[in-house]
Amino acid sequence: MKKFIMGIVVGGILSLTSVVAASDSIQAYLFEAYFTINGHSKTMDKGYSVLNYNGSAYVPVRFLAEQLGASVDYNDVNKEIVINHFSSNMKILTDSKYPNVHFSLLDLYLDGGYTGIHGLLSVDHLNDAAITEHEIDFSLSFYDTNEKLIGTALGSQRANSSDYKQTISTGEIRVVNAGEVGDFSNYSNVKLKVTNYK
Repeated sequence: MKKFIMGIVVGGILSLTSVVAASDSIQAYLFEAYFTINGHSKTMDKGYSVLNYNGSAYVPVRFLAEQLGASVDYNDVNKEIVINHFSSNMKILTDSKYPNVHFSLLDLYLDGGYTGIHGLLSVDHLNDAAITEHEIDFSLSFYDTNEKLIGTALGSQRANSSDYKQTISTGEIRVVNAGEVGDFSNYSNVKLKVTNYK
């Protein structure tokens, strides 16, 4: 009788363990799908698959984002997928001396007597450039409606945290910061100047 009860207890524990382990799994199916983006047929690389889970299609984020012109990165330390793109309503600034560098203002905020700026920075490939990692410093000059200079903010592609890489890759779109003492919030126009390009 003791062996019978022990068998029931062990069997019950094993059953519960398998139920708990099974609750962490999902059942998804490969889903054949074709993509048309802005009227053009797009084919996924062989390494990508679309999944169907509970009636919803799940598409690889890198494939979809890159087809839409976005930059995708993954930060393993923070387990963070980062997607950046220039939307159609953004004004994109360039410096005529560096036509492959682009900037777009995302946000301007005041913190006491300091103006902080968040923006997107990207670097296009140059035909003769073998270098794919860049260090870029820049300035943003803010002008009023009469084209009078209000102030100039300095910025860089370097990340504020060592968790992120400190260079920007060709083709990458990255959120960057700039700022300076003063109030630039009543600006009418902004001009980009690349001050360091390596």
